[in-house]
Amino acid sequence: MDLKFSDFGSFLNAVESIISMELQKARELLETTGRDITNINDIFISNSDELFDILPDGTLVQVNLYIATKSVDYQALNYIKSENLYRYHIYRCQTITDMFNSGRKHRYKINSRDNGRFFFTFTNSRGQILKQEKNQKLNICKNCLRKFLNRYANDRDVQNFNLKEFHQQNRGFFDFDTTDIEKGEFAQPNVYTQNWNRISTQIKIKKEYRCESCGFKAPDNYHKKFIHTHHINGDKQNNTMDNLKVLCIKCHSDVDMYHKRIKSSENYREFVSKYNLE
Repeated sequence: MDLKFSDFGSFLNAVESIISMELQKARELLETTGRDITNINDIFISNSDELFDILPDGTLVQVNLYIATKSVDYQALNYIKSENLYRYHIYRCQTITDMFNSGRKHRYKINSRDNGRFFFTFTNSRGQILKQEKNQKLNICKNCLRKFLNRYANDRDVQNFNLKEFHQQNRGFFDFDTTDIEKGEFAQPNVYTQNWNRISTQIKIKKEYRCESCGFKAPDNYHKKFIHTHHINGDKQNNTMDNLKVLCIKCHSDVDMYHKRIKSSENYREFVSKYNLE
């Protein structure tokens, strides 16, 4: 395709238009049938093992990972229950690590759905498609749930897990550096607003790196890593002063059940051990 532009502005507008179309396609794919992947490196993974996909504009979208096909007997096709199918994953858990390391030939997909229902294909033993279900209910992986709850997960925990709440809470509360996210391209992910690091640092300086809950103050530059900036309403786009609160890593982990994931981080373990908080 031969494109000619009389000025640089026209060129930028054309590029933005192309990106916009690709962005819409990428979002629609994640929200419907999901995107096929063949390698764990196709997924962007945070330093807390959450799973993300990167969109054409550089935005990170939290995703679920699952095996999208299962071989079944035709006679039992209409009696399949979610507990008899593969489980979906919200972390790079031990199950996922083992499966990919063993080179198992399954058809993996990622999607951004938050209702616990997935695009799923049933085949016979010869690989012929028997049925494609657009909204197949799946259960969460117990290893992922154990990682999320920071304790043993039972069947009741599986039934009570709310994927939508997990996605909503995870959009705004975690204070991690996006440079630690594994990625196979040079695109810069945009988790928070582009000026988030500057805003976060400014409010920490204003609050003298002191936790507004327990009063802990970082005594030196090394200990500043234990101080987080928390979005009170969970909306990371809302950086107004009344929506931001400076908390130590311990108080941040105690905000609600979703923040308890912080307790699995190395910084948290170092902090509570150093100050005998547990």
